[in-house]
Amino acid sequence: MQDLKQRREVGDLPPVVLLGAGASVETGIGAMVDLFQFVGCTSFEQFCDYIDSRSASERYRLLSRFLQSRQPAQVTPGYQALSALCAAAYFDTILTTNLDPLLEDALSHARLWRKDYLLLVNGIIQPDWLKLLLTAQSPRVKLLKMHGDLFHRCMAWTPAEMDRFLADIAPQLKLALAARDVLVVGYSLRDERIRELVLEAGGTIWYTHPDSVPDFLTSNEKVRAVVGKECKFERLFTELAQALGLRPTTEAEPTVGEKVARPTVAIQAATTMDDFMASVVALATPKGQPVCTGFVLADPRLIITDGYSGNTHQFSSEQVSIITADKRHLRTRVIRHESSHPFGPLLLQVPDEFKVSGLRLDVTPFEQNLLVHIGVAAGERVGVSSGLIEHLNEQRQSIVPIGDVDRLIAIEAVVAPGASGAPVVDDKMAVRGFIVAGSTDRPPSLMYPAYRWASNLAITT
Repeated sequence: MQDLKQRREVGDLPPVVLLGAGASVETGIGAMVDLFQFVGCTSFEQFCDYIDSRSASERYRLLSRFLQSRQPAQVTPGYQALSALCAAAYFDTILTTNLDPLLEDALSHARLWRKDYLLLVNGIIQPDWLKLLLTAQSPRVKLLKMHGDLFHRCMAWTPAEMDRFLADIAPQLKLALAARDVLVVGYSLRDERIRELVLEAGGTIWYTHPDSVPDFLTSNEKVRAVVGKECKFERLFTELAQALGLRPTTEAEPTVGEKVARPTVAIQAATTMDDFMASVVALATPKGQPVCTGFVLADPRLIITDGYSGNTHQFSSEQVSIITADKRHLRTRVIRHESSHPFGPLLLQVPDEFKVSGLRLDVTPFEQNLLVHIGVAAGERVGVSSGLIEHLNEQRQSIVPIGDVDRLIAIEAVVAPGASGAPVVDDKMAVRGFIVAGSTDRPPSLMYPAYRWASNLAITT
């Protein structure tokens, strides 16, 4: 858990997740033995002979009922948790040997849109495209179904078919996995070709299993074995998500926050972690050096950052540069500086070419132990930090070199220089304030709460 948090905080790549049949068995989809019985076979060899002679359409008609959950509209807790971890940027690449639609259903349930994740089906997509798509920055989340997919009616069932499917994409997949760590869940790694891809990736292999580790992995120094009943798919991801403070999306939750500064305005604002980070920018000096962090607000549509004089003196009011999440350098200008507080917000124009949804604002009172996320775009720790607002009362803190500053809220999270102005959002991606100070090695970090400055956002040109 701690490793996943640290990766996201500093912007390091998360581990690639490799799923096998064990991920689906717990959902009500039968194991191979059940499949043999389902088609009237008594052994794997007999099944291979049986399925090998069937056409793609015959296979689909035969297996469509077997390969779906008995309640396809009900996403299991484990798949809900895994999709929530993807949505929160703890994972970005999932490789699976499963043919069922359970993970795709879960990603949709978590409100990951098509711009947020990419479904790649081996046997359908041209292998030459895989290296580009698996390493592309957008969409962030990639799901590669290595043995095909039920609804594409393209499925590898026999050993010869599985071997051929993997041979077709092995060169591209090897390049995409280079130096990546891999988390193996519900999969034995007994398939030699897949095992070679994982072991040759060069990173650490986290092998989880409820009972034991195969002999062929025990002597490999790159393998970190985690064995125990808690390693079953449903329990592992559910408990991991809970430990990281995530809660699955429910259908009852609206896509737009119920409690915002102007609830009568229909705001197409960020709802996912990807939308959130796309709305976060770095503010740079005239020479292009990132100084601090800012964010795009959906309504009123403007860029907000910490107006501390140590930041603002480095900008020219007529020539401010922002650096977007996709590394574009765009010019903008200062609209106004709200200077009634030492950290009063600096308001900037959103460049016309910067097409992001932006973040909505929530000025309602905080709840005890509110989980928040901090998006940082400048400095030595670019990424997402998470923490809790444990104490609801405002604090008066001594801030060097300003002196005593009041009206600040403490967050149990760590940030680094460059985080000044970083948006602090709740789990609905609504802005609750922005970062103004913190320690690089221990909590708390300090936030200027949104309810203190939201009334000063009227745009004057």
